[in-house]
Amino acid sequence: MKMVKHFVFSIVLLMAFFTNPGVAQTSNSYSFTVSEGSVVVTPAWCRINPCLPTVATFTGSFVAQISAAGDHILFPSSSLVSTPDVGFQLPADPNEDSYGVVRDIAFTFEGDAIKAKGIVDSRAFDGPLVEYQFVARTARSQVFTARPDYRKCAAPLCGGYFVKLVNQKLTQCADGSLQEECYVASVVYGDGPINAGAISFANRTPLLLIGAILPKADTTAGVLGVFLAKDAYRSATQNTAVGSFYGVTNNGIMCITTPCFSYDEELLNSTNRITKLSDVNLEMSGASPDDIAWAHQLLANGAPLYAAGKNQKYQGFAGIGVRLVAQQFYLPIKPTAAEK
Repeated sequence: MKMVKHFVFSIVLLMAFFTNPGVAQTSNSYSFTVSEGSVVVTPAWCRINPCLPTVATFTGSFVAQISAAGDHILFPSSSLVSTPDVGFQLPADPNEDSYGVVRDIAFTFEGDAIKAKGIVDSRAFDGPLVEYQFVARTARSQVFTARPDYRKCAAPLCGGYFVKLVNQKLTQCADGSLQEECYVASVVYGDGPINAGAISFANRTPLLLIGAILPKADTTAGVLGVFLAKDAYRSATQNTAVGSFYGVTNNGIMCITTPCFSYDEELLNSTNRITKLSDVNLEMSGASPDDIAWAHQLLANGAPLYAAGKNQKYQGFAGIGVRLVAQQFYLPIKPTAAEK
């Protein structure tokens, strides 16, 4: 009997895409870190009857994609370590029955935690019965720059991206080491790898990504990172970003004089570093009028604007104001859509 699948949709959709003209579908991708995990592997046959199961615990991380309707979950990648080692990884499609193998899962997703219990039963072909359960939480999203890797060597060791945390000297890589920047084999955004070919990389200007680095084991290259992007942005100019990286939002304050502190500025990858701004200057970046207008429209609509630059005090009509002089700013990129 199929187990009932439960999904409590309690957070904002992270990624949206269109697979057919006029038909909107949504895919929600999340990166998770396992806090509790166990698996029981029972052979289909053995010399001693009944067969004794092997019980193991597991830790690690995985990516989950959950349909908007909440009736389907996929695990496109997982990097789990079991003790003792039973070679367990999450099935790519834990709902699929194929070639005599029965797979099923029941899960809930509330807040930032997912709880799941599933089976993979291949005893019809003398394979084992695998019963697993886990509790996992979404990995913390941070802000990174990402530049494409143009080195020429065999993939996946080359051809990915170098990513680094903004406003930080060191970044924790997939293997746990701290480096000035980390190599990842791919950037997943939406339903697949980000389409670097459709983005201007003139002078190799980095992207701005919001997401997390996840480990992914490769049989030949060892542990390589994969970056799961919640949001992605292109730079507005070819300038090298100078200064600190900020996220700016419109706080809704309206005034009849200047300066009017109508913006909140957050220092990215920091804790509660909020500054009140009275002006955002994008013209000094040298960006096109269209891109500057787009950025101001984002602010007007309540979306965050990400920029690199410096704060500057100035004399307003009714006092001293603070403006962000942006040397570089970033505009949103659409997520990768599923192939038709």
